[in-house]
Parts: sequence; structure tokens; C-alpha cells
Amino acid sequence: MKIRMVAFMAAIYAASGLYGARQAPAPYTAVEVDGFVAGPGVAFPPDYQSGLAENIAREISLLFQTVVITRQGQPAPDGHALLRVTGVVTRFQPGNRAKRHLIGFGAGATVVQAQVWFIDAATGQVLLNRDLKGVTWTGIAGGDAQSAGESLAKKIAKLCSSGQLVEPN
Repeated sequence: MKIRMVAFMAAIYAASGLYGARQAPAPYTAVEVDGFVAGPGVAFPPDYQSGLAENIAREISLLFQTVVITRQGQPAPDGHALLRVTGVVTRFQPGNRAKRHLIGFGAGATVVQAQVWFIDAATGQVLLNRDLKGVTWTGIAGGDAQSAGESLAKKIAKLCSSGQLVEPN
């Protein structure tokens, strides 16, 4: 009798949501990509800011071809659950193309590090909060410094997938 009572109480406790297991959100069918701003004391050029937002939108659309991509300030598409991706660049190191080309082995690397938030646009609830870093340390003729933004964008898109935030194709 005592075992049944304990089992019954455990079932009620778990069903009531007091157990602490957070229910995963339903996959989102639309993603709003906000422009990432530079944090205090970080000299992140405006063209890199717009380039980063474009890279994130492109990487998400490549990984999730059926997802609707919107930009900051655009209205949410009707009938779509909207995930907002936003962030603050906390570190930017422009790197040196000549060092990347001539020395290699990580010398002259470009680094873009950001605090990234994945937010339910309807409720404002933060679903994920991650510190991510994109790096360019090689490439044809030393690589392009903007490739660090592409590296960061790929990581953000992969988090949308691994966190099961965006509806798969």
C-alpha cells in the first residue's frame, strides 16, 4: 500500500510540472534574424554586422529550406511560430591576411565571438543562450576576414538543428 501511494504521488508530482523537466518548444517554422550589435568596447565594423546577419539567414535557409526567414522589424508571417535569433558581438579580432597566408598555423586569425540568444518571439522566452566563436585562420590567399562571420553563422544554424528549434525539412 505504501509503495502504491509513493508511486501515485510521484506520478502527480511529475504530471504537475513541478518535476523541473522543461517541455521542449514546438519546432519553429519562421526565423527572424536580428542584426548583431557590437558590445561595449568592441570595434565591430557596420559592414561586418550586416554581413553577419546575411550569413546567418543564408545558413539557416540552406539547412532548413522550408523555413520562412524574416529580418528585424518585419512582421511575423501569419500562421508561423517565430524564433528570433539575436546577439551581441563580445570580441572582434580583425586578423591579418598576410600572416594567415605566409605563416599559417592560426597566425593572423580573424575572430568573431558573440553572445547569441534564441528567443520565442511570441512570449519573449529565451530558449537558448550560447557564447559562440567564429574563426578564419586559413583560405585561398590567406582567406577573407569576413569568413569568421560565416563560421559563426554555421554554428548558429547548427544550434537551431541540434536544439530542435526549427522544423526540419
